[in-house]
Amino acid sequence: MQTEVEGIVLKETPYSETSKIIQVLTKEYGLISIIAKGASSIKSSLRGLTIPFLYGKFSISYKENKLSILKTGSIIKLYGSKTKDLKLYAYISYLSELSYNVLKENNNLEIFEILKNGLDKIEDGFNPEVIKNIIEFKYLDYLGITPNFDICQKCNQIKDPYAIDGKIGGFICFDCYTNEIKVSSNYKKIINRFQNVDIKEIKEIKLSKEDQNIINNFLDEYYEKFSAIYINSKKFLNTFK
Repeated sequence: MQTEVEGIVLKETPYSETSKIIQVLTKEYGLISIIAKGASSIKSSLRGLTIPFLYGKFSISYKENKLSILKTGSIIKLYGSKTKDLKLYAYISYLSELSYNVLKENNNLEIFEILKNGLDKIEDGFNPEVIKNIIEFKYLDYLGITPNFDICQKCNQIKDPYAIDGKIGGFICFDCYTNEIKVSSNYKKIINRFQNVDIKEIKEIKLSKEDQNIINNFLDEYYEKFSAIYINSKKFLNTFK
């Protein structure tokens, strides 16, 4: 079926001596694999459409659950091309790889808008660490491992949060506290904003560096403990911290 899709190139790999296969997160079908025949050639008109982090429109011969075929296309935006800042490039690379891994578990069409809006905000100069954490929180729903922040993770009682721990899986109350990271009593509200904010509607970000570090460390530990996802580009990202 000949059709046009809008999507973001998450990954490209060589295929034979002359072609490439690109993994594209599309607005219409979620994650699909597309072969760009002859794209390894410098003279190929398709070569420029296979660049990772490219957001564009692709005219394809679509084959459900099989390799679709790239015919032509146009570039809307190339994320990361406006800056020589390797740190921002590291965030874009991490989020693209994270999205690819989440999509392999749950090819939900909503993920396209989450990633696109997040990358747009990073390009617009918003704090990339906070945008990353917002996306990480949202992806937990699609992985089926959303934390329960309504109860203490040790006694399973509904109490005010006193501390937080990613390896334990959420908040710890005063009575159960041992040596976890202490947080203020309004942390449920902070976490709720991360989980439910519409990324596209973000106008400004107000978060202390201390709270930013606490939330980022929680998510790092939580993903490591409760997900089966391993992100190669995280090592590159961590060199900037």
